[in-house]
Amino acid sequence: MNLTLKNLNLNKINAPYPIGYIDDFLTNENCEKLFEEISLFEDYDDLVMNGRMRVNKGSNKFKTYLEKSPNLNLLYNKLNNKDFFIEMKNKLDLLSQSKWSPDINNFTYSEKNYGEQSFNLIKLFRKSSLISRFFKKTINLDIDFSRSKKGYFRKAHRDRDTRIISFLIYLNTIDKKFGGEFEVYKFNNEVRNVKELKRFPKETDITLVDKFSPKSGQIFLFTSSPESYHGVSKFTSENQDRVFIYGSYSLDRKVIWNFNAK
Repeated sequence: MNLTLKNLNLNKINAPYPIGYIDDFLTNENCEKLFEEISLFEDYDDLVMNGRMRVNKGSNKFKTYLEKSPNLNLLYNKLNNKDFFIEMKNKLDLLSQSKWSPDINNFTYSEKNYGEQSFNLIKLFRKSSLISRFFKKTINLDIDFSRSKKGYFRKAHRDRDTRIISFLIYLNTIDKKFGGEFEVYKFNNEVRNVKELKRFPKETDITLVDKFSPKSGQIFLFTSSPESYHGVSKFTSENQDRVFIYGSYSLDRKVIWNFNAK
């Protein structure tokens, strides 16, 4: 599995934040092997969003499945390094001048760190603004292996405030008649204050820009800025699962986003 973004074309999506997709990021053979390994999972960490079963980095199940799944293990190790993060960031920087820039100067990269999906008092304490200044900024890969069934959807939102870049890798193709489309939104008004950009905006504050049916081997990547609103339309297939890998390069604290005045 020879993964790289350098020689692949990133198709720009017309949105108010850097976002694009690459076809054939993974070969058909890669997708079939990864799909099969995830399909063999007997248990998951949680069931969320009305039908999305996932195994999250850091859990005991995640470690166990990686040991049993050579292709997932290989993909994970390819993605989990500083060089790939830089490669992805450079690719997004070529799309356009973003209105928002993350303050991530002088960071270190950790292959072991991960974001908690559940409450963790120690990590919450470290993320506080008073405590975090005593620690060097650390970036890590958060990732989960997901399998969605009929009923899954995700309303318009932006990702957690620790995330810098997010990506989705699809392992099977879904006909648009079954929904499950990745939706891209824009915020209707010009905003410079992050506090005005809620994680889950009102429907009247956003407009759908575009939507895309999952395609096997395709990767979507985007800067997880305060205005990076996206969602998933309701998945309706009774005979097919929507299988994908979600990942993000995240900071060990809340990301400070600076507004770039035009």
